[in-house]
Amino acid sequence: MSIRRHNHHRHQSAETVTDPVCGTQISKYGAAPRRETAGALFHFCSGRCASAFDGDPARYLHAHG
Repeated sequence: MSIRRHNHHRHQSAETVTDPVCGTQISKYGAAPRRETAGALFHFCSGRCASAFDGDPARYLHAHG
């Protein structure tokens, strides 16, 4: 497989996730904060977004589902 052809297929969906608070795409393998709630794992771009989630998880769970 050539490098050019390889660049056309996308790995992003498996390697990135969306911060439920701000909508930023982040690596799910990074050291960013995470929370497990309602059987789902949520990743955050920063402690600030994680704190916002902690303050009102139902707001973000509703948007997630």
